[in-house]
Amino acid sequence: MLNIAKWVGRGVALALCVTFLGCTTMQVDTAPSKRFADKGYQTFSWRTEVPRGVPQSMESLYRLSATVQEVVAEALEKKGYRFEPSGGDFLVSYAFGARLEGGQEPVTPGLGPSGAVINRTPDGAVMDNAYALSGPREVASLMLSFEDGDNLASVWSASISQVVENQNQPDLDKVQRKLKSGVTKAFRVLPDATNR
Repeated sequence: MLNIAKWVGRGVALALCVTFLGCTTMQVDTAPSKRFADKGYQTFSWRTEVPRGVPQSMESLYRLSATVQEVVAEALEKKGYRFEPSGGDFLVSYAFGARLEGGQEPVTPGLGPSGAVINRTPDGAVMDNAYALSGPREVASLMLSFEDGDNLASVWSASISQVVENQNQPDLDKVQRKLKSGVTKAFRVLPDATNR
């Protein structure tokens, strides 16, 4: 009987961990794909190309744009869509965004006689972390939009959002892995390319 209670306790703990981790992972929102599916597209093009020869100050944005195009093109090609330099059946565009969300007003802990713990002194690092983690977090977003190649009408869109973990030292390989994961999730609702 004790083993059953232990397994149930572990299962509940695991479910809570998955729930909390699920809240901190990537968020993917997609529009319905019916309009896109009804068109029977086979090829895609970029709405605008990544500019070449950018100044040093724009290098990180250029690398991020090139990474987005690489990840999106790879995912579309896996679904059977072919890239055309221009004149594709649908056009892909994207935009980056960032916002602050969550957080609470920092409060000074009361370390008076009623707030003290016997044999404990306040740890400065713990207090600093509490202040840092209670503030708003930066959330980076990638918005994808697919438009009909003939009339530029929007046929599908998706938004991929992720909490920025280290904005001062971005790791492009990590960004690419997370982008692949988010784009794969977003493209699940899209049909495979049709054969005409």
